[in-house]
Amino acid sequence: MEAGPQALRGYEPLLHDTRVPEAAGDGGTGQCRLEFASGTPLPELIEVLRHVFASAPESESVLLVPDGQPVGSTARTRFQQQVLTPDACDEDFSVRAGLGAGDHGTLPGAPTRFTVYCYRCGECGQVCYRIAADEDPPLCPVAGHGAMRMDQ
Repeated sequence: MEAGPQALRGYEPLLHDTRVPEAAGDGGTGQCRLEFASGTPLPELIEVLRHVFASAPESESVLLVPDGQPVGSTARTRFQQQVLTPDACDEDFSVRAGLGAGDHGTLPGAPTRFTVYCYRCGECGQVCYRIAADEDPPLCPVAGHGAMRMDQ
């Protein structure tokens, strides 16, 4: 029995839909991409997803793409049910359903080892988030649109 991609193993609790959309999407699905290295710790990934959902209110789900390999998506509603949002005066966050709790991964304070970069297609407006910016810009999944540009 095949266990699935190695990258999937650490992020299974975040995946709500393991179907991967076709590469030639139209950009109107309410979904953006998050590209990251498969070794990204779960607490950092949770914090990045909180940032992505806060910065992209139009996105109803985020396609998780570790090491360039889409593995599935996490929906805004399900994510919010699993991860408690911080109070206005408290920068710490807690996790429901055991996400990161077993390994004491949710230490106090915001993670400081990552920066989230947002890329947007100039043609259709599709969005892709990345933790690393030292790679070539992502390509828009819509055929013929080319490289995305960093969004401010």
